[in-house]
Amino acid sequence: MMITLIILCIIIALIGLFYTLKVGKKMNQQKSDYDTDNETVSNHPILINPIFLTYIFGFGGLILFIIYLSSKYY
Repeated sequence: MMITLIILCIIIALIGLFYTLKVGKKMNQQKSDYDTDNETVSNHPILINPIFLTYIFGFGGLILFIIYLSSKYY
């Protein structure tokens, strides 16, 4: 049961990641003259994006949770 739940969470997270990348590419193509580029964001576009930070921390927490469960039950 727990393994199924973990696999389901990973699948949902991957779908969300691909959807976010797809929307990001679409937004880049629709850039208008009113958009301005910040120097910090242009140097580190992924590190400033809160969606990517959420995925990084989420997958990190998921990996720690899997390690905890595997050490406790196996």
